This record gives sequence, C-alpha cells and structure tokens, in this order.
Amino acid sequence: MKVVAGVVGALTVATTLGLGATSASAAEVHCASFTWVQAGGSVSDGSYYLHKPSTTANSGNYNCVVTRGDHNYAVLALQETLITCYSQNIQPDMDFGPATEQAVKNAQTIINGRWNAGLSVDGRFGPVTSSWFSFKQYKQDGTHTNGCF
Repeated sequence: MKVVAGVVGALTVATTLGLGATSASAAEVHCASFTWVQAGGSVSDGSYYLHKPSTTANSGNYNCVVTRGDHNYAVLALQETLITCYSQNIQPDMDFGPATEQAVKNAQTIINGRWNAGLSVDGRFGPVTSSWFSFKQYKQDGTHTNGCF
C-alpha cells in the first residue's frame, strides 16, 4: 500500500511540475464510426453519399485518427474507400492491421503524386490525410457504387 501511495504521489508531483512525459498520441481521438456526407451529383433515387470516418456515428466530427490496432466501422469505411478509390487489394474486415496501414501509405503516396499534397507517408489516417482523400460513393439507399468523390 505504501509503494502504491508513493508512486501515485510521485506521478502527481511530476505532473504538477510538468515533468511527466506525455505523447501526442495520448491526446488523439480515434474515429469509431462514420458520418454519412452528401456528395456531388445525383442518381435517380437521390443523392450520392460518402462514409467519412468520424468520432461517432453521424457526428460530423472528423478530427480523429484511424490507426493500426483500431477495429470498428471507421476502419471499414476507410477500407472500402481504399479498395474502390485507390485500387488497394485489402480485405474489408474492420481490422486496421499491417495491410490496411500499407494501403493508407500507398494512398498517401498517390495523393502526393497527384496533388503535391505534402502528406506524411506514415500509414495513419487523420484529419490532414482525410482532407485530401476521395471517398467511395454510396446511393441514398446505401447501395455501393464504384464511384469516388
């Protein structure tokens, strides 16, 4: 009990004095789902929509990251976009593993080559990479298309 109190006390002092090590990733918010975003164009049964990774379902908050180890609908939306819009040969399995990380790196390289975007080719999907991405289009009824916007 004394050891635990000592550790807690030391951490409290270190944090108060600004001595505690903090990492940028500790402040990151991971995307957990996606938001339906209306895209340009229309089809006979309504408009096109995109599945854009966001903090929670239909939150519209895109200030989040999708990285290795994530397993959720944000990953699935990203994987479907990587397959359709960036010709990546990965499985849409909701698991952000090494293949998805490499696919994001490939997409970042493609975007840099097309648009001179200056993206870090790090395999992390965050707000900056998202702002350059073309996302897979869906019809209003949720039907998949082969289009990207």
